[in-house]
Amino acid sequence: MKNTIKSVQGKIETKYSAKILHILNGSCMLSKFENNNLIKEKQTYVPFNEAMCWGETDTEIFSDSFIEKRVKSLKTTDAEYRKVVLEPLKPLFHEKFDTVVLWFGDDMFCQMNLITILAYLEQIGYKGDALFCMVLERIGDMVSDVFEIDVGGYLDIYKDVLYDHKIPALKILPVTYRSIKMYLNYKGKESPIIKYIKRNLSKENLIDDLLSIFPEYGLGDSQYQMMIDENRGL
Repeated sequence: MKNTIKSVQGKIETKYSAKILHILNGSCMLSKFENNNLIKEKQTYVPFNEAMCWGETDTEIFSDSFIEKRVKSLKTTDAEYRKVVLEPLKPLFHEKFDTVVLWFGDDMFCQMNLITILAYLEQIGYKGDALFCMVLERIGDMVSDVFEIDVGGYLDIYKDVLYDHKIPALKILPVTYRSIKMYLNYKGKESPIIKYIKRNLSKENLIDDLLSIFPEYGLGDSQYQMMIDENRGL
């Protein structure tokens, strides 16, 4: 995957040689970039440490109401949320960039985060280039192409999906559409995850099973633990 990332970065530098911001889906991905010497000089790298597929949100991204709802959904504190999620995003909030490169996976978790960042770019009137680099974390690889995305319309997509919990009217990438369908149903009665949890509530290693069986959802330990607790009535 390292060589593919370097190839993708080369393509970006060749065509988009202005001020570049890279937004990665979480601190773990940022650490991988750092540990493998994939950080380019004079370019900015930040993680998006959110789990937008879990809990409620607000129509105005990163507003006080948004933060309040996310804090409650993630069962954290205002101070911790600001430290973990907002602090790393300061360059996005306070600097101007010609190109924003979004390094996100093809699973449901990453795609809901991707929608949120694209919607925020539209919300702030971003006029530069937005690029999507799709990481295939389940197989330790990534797509070698760079996808140019028009941020126009993503605020409506975000509101439809993450606020109103419905299929968006606008056209989107197939990987994003697939993830939206998964997102809208993964906690429902017909969800394969819920069915598996209910059948195996007594298993000690249930979280490990879920992580192994349902990688396409991209959920982590904490989300699965909350789902288990909900189905146990805790």
